[in-house]
Amino acid sequence: MKNIFLYHALSALFVGGMTLSAVSCADDDLGENTNNGDKGAVVQFNVGDAQEEALTRGGAMTRGAITQGLTNKDLDGQKLEIQGNENLNLCLIETTVEGVNPVKQEPGTRANIITTQNLSDFSSTGVRGTAANAINTGWFEEKKTKKDGTLYTPISWSWLQPYGRFYAVYPESKNNSNGITFTKPNGTAAPSIVFTVNKDVRQQVDLMTACSGNVQYATRFQAPRTDLKFRHALTAIRFAVGQNLSFDKTIKNITLKNVLIKSKYTLSNNLNGAGAAWDYSENTERDNVTLSNVNYKTNENANSIVRDISRYSNSNITDPTKLEDNYTFYMIPQDLDNKVTAEVEFTDGSKITVPLKGSWKAGTTRTYKLSQKNSSWVYNINGISPSAVAYDKTQATYQIESYRQAPDGTKQAVAWKVVEYSVDDGTTWTTTKPSWLKSLSKEQSNGGTAAEPLTATLGTDIVDFVAERNKGLQDATPLGTPSTYYNLSNATGAAAVQNTANCYVISAPGYYMIPLVYGNAIKNSATNRSAYVSSAPATFLYFGSPATNKDVVLHNFEDHLSVAITDPWIEKTNGGSYKNIDGAEVTWSDENNLVELANSPIYRDASGNAFVKFEVKKDNLKSGNAVISVKKGTTILWSWHLWFAPKNALDKITVTNNQGKNYDFTRETLGWKPTAWIGTSYSTPRTVKVKVEQVIGNNGNKQQAIITITQNAGLTKRSGTTTYYQWGRNNAFPGTDDALPQGSIVKGNDQIRMNYKIQYPNYFFTTNILANGTIAQNDGLTKFHYYYNLWSMNNRLRGDKNAPNTNEVVKTIYDPCPVGFNVPTNGAFSGFTTNGKNEGPMNVDGTNVKATYDLNSGHVFWTNSSKTETIYFPASGFRNAKDDKINEANNFGDYWSADPQDYNNGCVMGFSYDKVYPLFVNIRTFGFAVRPVAEK
Repeated sequence: MKNIFLYHALSALFVGGMTLSAVSCADDDLGENTNNGDKGAVVQFNVGDAQEEALTRGGAMTRGAITQGLTNKDLDGQKLEIQGNENLNLCLIETTVEGVNPVKQEPGTRANIITTQNLSDFSSTGVRGTAANAINTGWFEEKKTKKDGTLYTPISWSWLQPYGRFYAVYPESKNNSNGITFTKPNGTAAPSIVFTVNKDVRQQVDLMTACSGNVQYATRFQAPRTDLKFRHALTAIRFAVGQNLSFDKTIKNITLKNVLIKSKYTLSNNLNGAGAAWDYSENTERDNVTLSNVNYKTNENANSIVRDISRYSNSNITDPTKLEDNYTFYMIPQDLDNKVTAEVEFTDGSKITVPLKGSWKAGTTRTYKLSQKNSSWVYNINGISPSAVAYDKTQATYQIESYRQAPDGTKQAVAWKVVEYSVDDGTTWTTTKPSWLKSLSKEQSNGGTAAEPLTATLGTDIVDFVAERNKGLQDATPLGTPSTYYNLSNATGAAAVQNTANCYVISAPGYYMIPLVYGNAIKNSATNRSAYVSSAPATFLYFGSPATNKDVVLHNFEDHLSVAITDPWIEKTNGGSYKNIDGAEVTWSDENNLVELANSPIYRDASGNAFVKFEVKKDNLKSGNAVISVKKGTTILWSWHLWFAPKNALDKITVTNNQGKNYDFTRETLGWKPTAWIGTSYSTPRTVKVKVEQVIGNNGNKQQAIITITQNAGLTKRSGTTTYYQWGRNNAFPGTDDALPQGSIVKGNDQIRMNYKIQYPNYFFTTNILANGTIAQNDGLTKFHYYYNLWSMNNRLRGDKNAPNTNEVVKTIYDPCPVGFNVPTNGAFSGFTTNGKNEGPMNVDGTNVKATYDLNSGHVFWTNSSKTETIYFPASGFRNAKDDKINEANNFGDYWSADPQDYNNGCVMGFSYDKVYPLFVNIRTFGFAVRPVAEK
């Protein structure tokens, strides 16, 4: 060891020459030397505050995190009755919190506190020994130590006695003015102190102690880490004005009477503070402790701390470290029952005396709030909500005033805080604000007798819906596989045919198949004969030139050869006359390659039922429309409309008509394809209710106010196209005159026969309309297309202008709507004017203004008289019955009903920006839009 030490300390050049002299001083080197130990291994402490560390860990604190051994009962509050004959109707409200004035507590319970930030000099004492179980030798006592843990007079560790334990007392125990008498440790027993409370509160000190526990000097010349975690040994007492105090007096003195002012405290032997305790057996000295010349008015703000007003005039100070006014009582923990009273004396000579109950616990803060039993304060909080802001605005300004008023008219500000939010008009509440409410300029405030201007910051959720719609379609989970095609007539895509239609909505890439069934001829997995065989009796009318008596009911719907249909399956009707269908085609498509037919597009299952198969590729999928047809040889036998749109296009919106009847319309017009659509992600104004609550109230009843913040929905543009339909046909026609990426539309002649409509799904049959607006005699429309029940199987009645039809529609195989929907009766539109009449007052949400109408390219109708929900109808224009050309797109809207007006006309709803015709009529060969309603 001798040589090692010298080699460490001296240059190698002198090692040999110093050997003898090194031996001669070996005892000094290995034991105590003139520097009291090893140079460089100086005793130093890492100083911490156990309470401060517990408070800064974050999250909810558990009971005892600061002060060991506390129970819930120790922290229970209570109301303490006064004694005296002053008739002041007062009491003291007692509350206790863990920790000595812990910073995390509410502002009303805070006062100045000693932490490592403002700790000053303290006393430290050390004992040491040769082993962990033999730390029994005194080392140093009550040495003055800096708050950073270094001793004013350095002391070094000894390698011969490498185990130590250290004790600390704040404030300095050798300073007689601090009321501390120190008794040194005896090796196994911890030291103790006798502490005397100063009877003048302003001279009192906050007593804190610490113990390092056992520490080993393990690496020579390197001082071990030595921690001291200070813990509070006293109880902090603070007085405050309670929330119900409404009279005007001035506090002069506050006295705690007959309190134990001297007692013995034994320090812990452990770093965690375990075992420290007060011993009351040797000291029973009691006296009064007074905070004098307070000069504090009782009409301060509720919960305000009794403090030095000359230094701290603001009653809303929330940082206790800023109240260095020495108004905290630091008291020895003790039992109070039948011993201790509190006396509050006012400047007018009146006083109250309150017997205190329970006990004060070390390391806690007790607050006594002077309060009235029955308050005469009136509490008020008022919120002034902002006007609705535009969709592209981010600021909404509102106001809150919060105060209380005494009978004499005195007003005081009352603090408030935000407690909850609701986005469903107050039905449910949560503590989490909606994502679009980015922030509030204040979520709590001290309140005021004047309205406080505040600001809500909102998000602007503006979306390109065309891009979003297309991406949503492409990113949807693919359906079907090359070996197992997804059956569009089955809700799950399984092979069984459940419900068929002339239109299927496709919302994802995949492999699909459609059963070769006439329209809705299969429903609920069974033959739906009522879709192609009518139960209506013959109904004869005279019309034509020369006038002929004709039955306007088509009793058995016909196929592509004008033969009555006898079976839902195309290949099985008429005894299987059309079996062996061998081909399919994309008749037209308004986007490139939406549909790719399989190489062998006709598939037959084990029962011989035929399906047409096709693929929809992700890269080609976007909002649009296509018509596919099946054929035998070159003859088309039937066709289907494929609408590429999100699933929610078929969500139902309930509309109440003028007669009080409800119709469930689809969310979108059939075949709608948006071409420009930029606006908010929400279609109706979004609203959040913000509930604010006063932090105090009369007898605990806290007043609340509601602020309603609304951000309107908005558009920069919405336009698109819909598919068009000639009345009574199942065939869809594109919403553009531009050249189509696939297929084409042909201007047909007037020969609109039943079978021609099926054989030529891309022929738009025209009508010879004369200059005077009448139809030419012998026109094909009158001769071949005069039936009343083409879209409503059992209908034999005619509608008319301003004559709503309330008959139920029975969907037919010529109906163009998807599964579960049909073309509505004309009465479904009667609620779109407030009186149900053509050109009546429009029931629209702002689109009667042309700029708004143009922005939307159509009308936004209210769905009912309460005007709480809307439905959008695009002004898609029409295909002209004379020449097949699209007219008035984005200007006029025209929507077919299932009702005929006569043998040439159908009932229709039409509108422009300034007029709505819910019950109008027009020639059947016009191409109008269709808005499906749910089947009844």
